[in-house]
Amino acid sequence: MQPAQRIRLEWALVSGVLALLALACALQGWLWRFDLQLHDIALSRAEHPADPQIVIVAIDDASLAELGRWPWPRSLHATLVDRLSAAGAAAVALDIIFSEAAAEDAQLAAALRRHARVVLPVLQLEHDEIIVGENLPAPALRAAAAALGHIQMEFDPDGLARSVYLQEGWQRAAHPQLALALDHLSRGEAQPAPLNPGPGWRRSGWLRIPFAGPPGSFARVSYADVIAGRVPAERLRDKLVLVGATAPGLTDSVPVPGSGFSRPMPGVEVHANVLAALRAGSGIALLPPWLNAAFALCVSLGLMLGLRRSSARSGLLWTLAMLLGVLLASWLGLRHLGFWLAPGAALLVCLLAYPLWSWRRLEATQRYMDGELQALQRDSLLPPESGPDPFQQRLTLLRSAAALGREAHALVEAVIAHLPVGVIALHGDGSLRLANPAAYSLLDLPAGADLAAALRQLRWPASLQPQAGLPARPAEPLEAELQSGAGRPLLLRLAALGEGWVLGLADLSHVEEARQAREDTLRFVTHDLRAPLASIISLIDTPPDNFEPLPAIRGISERALDLIDELFRLSRAEAVSEESFELTDLQAVIVDACELCWSQARAARVAFQVDAGGDAEALVRGHHELLYRAVANLLSNAIKYGGPERTVEISLRAEGAHWQLAVRDHGPGIPEAQRGRLFERFARLPDAVRRGLPGSGLGLLMVRTVATRHGGRVSAEFPADGGCRFILELPQTHQDLP
Repeated sequence: MQPAQRIRLEWALVSGVLALLALACALQGWLWRFDLQLHDIALSRAEHPADPQIVIVAIDDASLAELGRWPWPRSLHATLVDRLSAAGAAAVALDIIFSEAAAEDAQLAAALRRHARVVLPVLQLEHDEIIVGENLPAPALRAAAAALGHIQMEFDPDGLARSVYLQEGWQRAAHPQLALALDHLSRGEAQPAPLNPGPGWRRSGWLRIPFAGPPGSFARVSYADVIAGRVPAERLRDKLVLVGATAPGLTDSVPVPGSGFSRPMPGVEVHANVLAALRAGSGIALLPPWLNAAFALCVSLGLMLGLRRSSARSGLLWTLAMLLGVLLASWLGLRHLGFWLAPGAALLVCLLAYPLWSWRRLEATQRYMDGELQALQRDSLLPPESGPDPFQQRLTLLRSAAALGREAHALVEAVIAHLPVGVIALHGDGSLRLANPAAYSLLDLPAGADLAAALRQLRWPASLQPQAGLPARPAEPLEAELQSGAGRPLLLRLAALGEGWVLGLADLSHVEEARQAREDTLRFVTHDLRAPLASIISLIDTPPDNFEPLPAIRGISERALDLIDELFRLSRAEAVSEESFELTDLQAVIVDACELCWSQARAARVAFQVDAGGDAEALVRGHHELLYRAVANLLSNAIKYGGPERTVEISLRAEGAHWQLAVRDHGPGIPEAQRGRLFERFARLPDAVRRGLPGSGLGLLMVRTVATRHGGRVSAEFPADGGCRFILELPQTHQDLP
């Protein structure tokens, strides 16, 4: 199986396992305790201000100390109800059990009737921990109360009270919850009709309580202070008052979220939280298990899709982001939308996905690497395994493979760097990937220049389909010719390389020069040599009257031979190798050149003025015949173009590591517009052609070729007082050198 196929299979297996685990946890409620803990944490972070319309009259330690031990006479409770009526309390709920008749019941009942909006509690009646009915207030009080409300609370499996049923009762849910009855009284609404008839204790209308905060969040006044008239009426006017015990040991305190067992909340304050939720319509709804399962499944698939395309670091960040997203979704649902999205199953998936997927991906990667390392071992490119520890063996092989890769990379870089042709590799977006020094040189760019920008400035052939300044990535290798920014002719080979492409550049300058030389030579043969031969044939066939053909034929033949000799000497100069070089004295070269041109100088009445720099030898390594022929060409040109009865100056001096051999004439000079073509093949000055001066245009080219082959150069100067000065520079050598 290919590595990519194995990775896909591993991903599918891990995704399937996580999806099944998420569904099972959400549907079976395996993480209920963890979900409840997160619910309590989220609820504590979503606290909101307590309803200011709700006031608790607390039977606290101070009241017990002032009014005496519990239970208090019901006449005292009647006094409290009258105080609340006088203060203008909107409605009152007495969270005090009055199940047995007492002598003061008539007094309390009268107070209840005077207020007309008082709720009394109802309890479950139990016998041997079995519910057998309802524990109602005494008949006189039950008849005087405006409503009855049950005070039962629901405890979750962890022992915390988080919810109530809004209607409960024996054989039918006839009694609203104490807070619900109080809310209906305050609004002037009728009490809800009994629901859910049936045997035993019945209940309906489940509500999870959105607690406003920890115990003590609602406004409290002391029972004794109300009795004594120490509470201003403004604090009670139009309020919903709940009266109940808060003193430790007396109250029916229960553990709730945010307080737990260490600081339980009095039952009367639990009823205050229920009342606040009913008034605000902000009860917490629990999503059904199938919605929690769907959410966990979406988280699982989304997380695994992200991990499939992520690196180790980005995968970890993606997992953390999903964890935070799940927690944030649950908190936002609780805080702003009023429902609780149980995050346990989704969080479990997030915690397991990254290590499971990393483990399986590492296993697949390790299996692939082991196969590749074994293949390298079979090819004898890696040493055999050594040591008992498989992990250490693998590390040793990886170290050897890395060293092999570095060596191969260094070899490739060295080979590319030393290639005589330019190599440029581009990424798919056209950015530079690799370029060797020859590429910069061929494009006439300094090292480190912006090569990608320079490529976009070239004029690409239309056959390469250039786009955005670069040739299109070819499906098959292509070849084309183009010019660098400086006009250098280049041969381009273009081929695809992965998502990008590679360009090969070769210099065509020598090819262009050879082609030009061939064309010039062909023109020379077809014109300059053919013309003399045609003239000879013409003279032989039809000689003019009174004309001696032999001297004319001789002159024409000599000029043709001179042209052939010059072409032959140029070819020798171009083909000469350093193996034929020997120590040569430039003074002897000057003497031989002067002797060769003596008859030409005498005929033109030109004198040579030689300044050879003394008796010391001026040694160079070179080809003596080519050197004196080159100097003779300079002397011949000086005689020819300097004019008759003038002096040609020849000088030789050392300049640094070179000898400078200069030839100067005192003729009319060369116009500036014609100086650029002095050393070109078959180039002749228009003035010389017009005056009929002999020549082929190969002399100065031969001088330049000889200078170049000897590691020197030739240049021309044009003094202000007229004439031309040609300078031949050649590297010095010494007698002791081979």
